[in-house]
Amino acid sequence: MLKFFDQAFYHHNCHRLFFWLFILAFLAQIFFWKKTESIRLAYEIVPEAPSQAVVKILSFGDDQFLFRILASRLQNMGDVFAGFISLKKYDYLRLYQWMSRLDNLDSNSRLIPSLASYYYSNNDDQNDLRLIVKYLDEHSSINIDKHWWWLFQATEIARINIKDNDLAMKLAQKLASNEAQDAPLWTKQMPAFIARARGDDCLAFQVISKLISESESGARQIKAEEMNFMRHFINKNLKNLKQKNFDPRQCLNKI
Repeated sequence: MLKFFDQAFYHHNCHRLFFWLFILAFLAQIFFWKKTESIRLAYEIVPEAPSQAVVKILSFGDDQFLFRILASRLQNMGDVFAGFISLKKYDYLRLYQWMSRLDNLDSNSRLIPSLASYYYSNNDDQNDLRLIVKYLDEHSSINIDKHWWWLFQATEIARINIKDNDLAMKLAQKLASNEAQDAPLWTKQMPAFIARARGDDCLAFQVISKLISESESGARQIKAEEMNFMRHFINKNLKNLKQKNFDPRQCLNKI
């Protein structure tokens, strides 16, 4: 009989018990959410680059395999939780360290300088861009004849994005020293372009004179279309110098 009353009491009151347990759990959930809503997962957009010793250990003798893994990680930095982070929030010093470290694994790959030139250069912060230019300069300096294109990219970033004609001129003069057979003639003319932009007539005249000398001596095989461009470039600049009443003798102490 007592057992019957116990069962009847349970069936009569169990729905109330579960209701209040639900209310208690619900309130506990709200309390927990209010206390933790401001807590965010700590996430580094650009983690610290591994040291050269760590890279050597992790490669297990297969530099190309590790290069591909780390290059993929560099390419996807900032893709957090199906979202994208503005480049201005990236730590470009760490990016520079990552790129330099990856060059130690494979300096012939075009992937890293491509990321630097076409992706990470889309930033308005000039200090960040200087690190991109520094990397591209160092990467190209390994073999200018082979990597002249990336030195050109560094020159253009310095000239257009950073608006530092002095830095651009330094890079352009290095670019003009290339002896690559596949490099177009305008790589030799870059110093003249920048000299004209910053009003340095003497340097522009010096570059023009050198181009004329090389073309006449046959020191460089010049394609027909490049020759036409060179003639147009020289004639246009000589015309501008003539309009300014430019006197080459005033450059004797500068050339």
